Amino acid sequence: MQDDVGTLLRSFLNNALRRQTQRRIRDFGGYEIGKRRKPDVIDAIANEVAAFLCTYLNIKANGLPVKREAVASAIAGALRNVSDELAYRLTWRDDQAWRTVCEAVAVFLEACMEFDPKTYDGSLTARSNYNGWKDWEVIVSGERPRGKWRHAWKEKPGDDFIGFDGETCMGRIFKINLTGSDERWYWLLAADGSPRRGWPAAGYEASARSAACRVERIYFALVKGEARIVYR
Repeated sequence: MQDDVGTLLRSFLNNALRRQTQRRIRDFGGYEIGKRRKPDVIDAIANEVAAFLCTYLNIKANGLPVKREAVASAIAGALRNVSDELAYRLTWRDDQAWRTVCEAVAVFLEACMEFDPKTYDGSLTARSNYNGWKDWEVIVSGERPRGKWRHAWKEKPGDDFIGFDGETCMGRIFKINLTGSDERWYWLLAADGSPRRGWPAAGYEASARSAACRVERIYFALVKGEARIVYR
């Protein structure tokens, strides 16, 4: 059984790898098995995934902190070991293929590095009265999600969901049980390069309902072009 940090690492890898653009995934996987693959895209994917991991995890090797560049290099090495057939299956958005790749990258990283979750310091959200939010921004008890939320892994339902507004991905929520910590549902807004207008891109809530509602509040505000207004 995976320990808590192993589960956390795999959840973050799942989020960071699967949110790559369709173009990158196609360049990585090719247009047929082993055909028209572009290996140069691996470094771009690895750098983005490494930056994501370094945001949320303390990463060390032999007890010493590891730089993001070294993490990216290890991820790139793992991705270069992915077979042509498996890489091509990723272009179908095949859940089992993604699970296999995420596990392979996680095992590769765990063989040369150690991981610990960073203590949440409020850096992902604005400082305020409750969980990074002002009193008027707190998710109320009667609020319910209005989008469609489905399991991130269709073949293995668990505490990991992706939310959709029609065909558009709004974001992701997932639960991590950390020893000695209160239950937390982490949420991540889907990254599409749009301006955030003062809204945070990630954080946590105390329940799945609250986390889903938080993603939707920010998503629909951005769709409307509304900036976050915080009175100090």
